[in-house]
Amino acid sequence: EAQMIADSDRGHSWTRGILGIQCPEIHICMSPAAQKVVTHLIELCGDTFEIRSYERKTALVCEEEPFDFPDDVRAGDALIVFTKRAVLDIAGRLERQGIRTSVIYGSLPPEIRRRQIRMFSAGETRVVVSTDAIGMGLNLPVRRIVFVQTEKFDGKETRPLKTEEIRHSYQRRTVCPICQGARPPAGALS
Repeated sequence: EAQMIADSDRGHSWTRGILGIQCPEIHICMSPAAQKVVTHLIELCGDTFEIRSYERKTALVCEEEPFDFPDDVRAGDALIVFTKRAVLDIAGRLERQGIRTSVIYGSLPPEIRRRQIRMFSAGETRVVVSTDAIGMGLNLPVRRIVFVQTEKFDGKETRPLKTEEIRHSYQRRTVCPICQGARPPAGALS
């Protein structure tokens, strides 16, 4: 997956991953927004490529009503925040209300992450609370994504989410994104 390869802060991770693979054929999944960067990279390496485009079969819609935490939390929700601390805080609040919760964040050890994914996928937990790490190649039976936070600290400042960050969090899921207290940037759902 290479949705965020053009991101100035995180794109190097995808570039390194693509350039470091030693195999006869590579399949790269990405949004159309990343296609120009990836094809340019392939051309610089002197390699060939074939592009296959796929159409989303279900619409992505932003709900009209503001999300009220925790009253509006439903089974199958993925609640998105942007720090480990916020993940643990929200999960703890839900657990205290009797809502079984899985957690996912970037520094979660792989074996724990797999267990959390397995529990949510099996229905042992009702909700997953995650950072944008949920968009890093995880396929979960998410029914709805809720952006509990619409701003994130990018290492320099706290700023509103970029359209590509919103897309990345739900790129391959059939979900209805909700932004608490704000609408997503124009074009984020197209």
